[in-house]
Amino acid sequence: MPRPHREIPSQRLPASRAQSPAATAKKPRSLWWGMLITVVGWLLLAYPIVLLALVSTVFVSGPLDGQVTASGIALGVLGYIGTLAMLAFPPLLGFAVMARRRTPWLVAILTGVLTLAAFLYLTAEWLVPLG
Repeated sequence: MPRPHREIPSQRLPASRAQSPAATAKKPRSLWWGMLITVVGWLLLAYPIVLLALVSTVFVSGPLDGQVTASGIALGVLGYIGTLAMLAFPPLLGFAVMARRRTPWLVAILTGVLTLAAFLYLTAEWLVPLG
């Protein structure tokens, strides 16, 4: 009885790619690496996260007279997005280090770019002028 088609190796692929991907996959790193990266990242970003959340709330709520502008709401929403990116970046980076796959790294880099943008905005607009 002939073998099923899915068990026959491809003649077009090199021998290394025709092997099963489970045999060539890298072993994932320890869970402790991901936890360490997450905790250290949250400790480093704790103050900017709280400060950006407060600044965004002030933008969205508006001044005391009750006039809220569209630009204030837009800045507040962008601040909230930056705050969420700062919260999500350390665990996503820890997972990417543990998993050793491309997709978690792409997601971690995307949130890292948003975190860096939010941190630079917070530093340039709020921390440097106050100092």
